[in-house]
Amino acid sequence: MLDQNKTRFRRTEEALRFYFRLREVLHSGRARRLVADELPAVACAVATNAIDDYQCIGWCMRGLDEVALWLLSELYGPTCFGVHRRTYSHARKAGKLEFPHREFRMREVGMIHEHALGVVKRGLRELGMIPKRRLKTAREYNEMMAAGKRAHFHGDRAAERG
Repeated sequence: MLDQNKTRFRRTEEALRFYFRLREVLHSGRARRLVADELPAVACAVATNAIDDYQCIGWCMRGLDEVALWLLSELYGPTCFGVHRRTYSHARKAGKLEFPHREFRMREVGMIHEHALGVVKRGLRELGMIPKRRLKTAREYNEMMAAGKRAHFHGDRAAERG
């Protein structure tokens, strides 16, 4: 029996990996750079299969510029077996080749990635494809604050010792 409260993906990153892998399959291994015109204009009401998921995730990426779309495809696109995931530094080097008029810095790559991830995450939450943000209970919050105070206190004592 299907659980009605269960989401399609646990995290945004998983949804993006799924999207770019399926995109590669649909384009027979020759997918070009993702452009905004390829993204669907409307989202599906209920994602029941892989194609619906693909369209819904694509809808969540609307509003991103070409650099952000390229960066997501560079970081979450499929790689070969045994090949490690691409890092920000790999993306920065590839960005210099892909966009020669633009000078990428590591910080800029990180900021573009965080912004793009936030846009997609909001869309996925809106569609119910990833879990809503879980609020911390009062007990969890107090434990977190106490740990921070202990670290701060011990840090001050260590500084006094020299």
